Amino acid sequence: MKNAGRKENKRPGMALPLTLIVLLVAGAMVAVAFVFIENMMSTTKMKSDDEFRLNAAIAGLERGKAWLYDRIVSDDIPSLVAAGAINAVTASDDYKELLVSSGGAVPNPTLPFTLGDADVKVRIYDLAYDFGDTLTFEPGIPPRMYRAREGGSIKGGQSYASSNAAEGNPGSGSSESKILKAFLIRSEVTTKTNGTDEMSKTVEQAIFVQPK
Repeated sequence: MKNAGRKENKRPGMALPLTLIVLLVAGAMVAVAFVFIENMMSTTKMKSDDEFRLNAAIAGLERGKAWLYDRIVSDDIPSLVAAGAINAVTASDDYKELLVSSGGAVPNPTLPFTLGDADVKVRIYDLAYDFGDTLTFEPGIPPRMYRAREGGSIKGGQSYASSNAAEGNPGSGSSESKILKAFLIRSEVTTKTNGTDEMSKTVEQAIFVQPK
């Protein structure tokens, strides 16, 4: 009789809600795990793609250095096509006024190549240019940088005001002053994500020609 009474006191319906709660919590944990893994995979891919663009841009720098080296050793040091002071530049056309020439008077707009899914464009600018009073410096414009040899000493300068006594215009009227060449290699990489969206990375490096 006691056993029968105990069976009557049991509530078998309580097990179903408890089971549902356990399943709900387990499902939520699985969903959170999937979201975490997806975010981690997305972050890893973004980092990998960014490193790929960086490596492609560095490869562009090396090609630009090789281009300069071939001309320097052949005593064909590239320079600006236009002579005299630069009074205006075209930002929308990659500052073509400051691009070096490539064989005669032909400007060197780009040294393009592809690396995997990346399109790489290398531009080489002459930094030892003279600027006029109307030239406005803006983000992206290659800065004026140079080194000048006066006698046995080397002095450097740039297009920004400085209190350094070694900087400044050495003066074209000095017979002892000689402007040494300086270049900027700018490597821009563009890749497409999802077939439409473009991602880009730009790496640049200044190169000074060592005087003999």
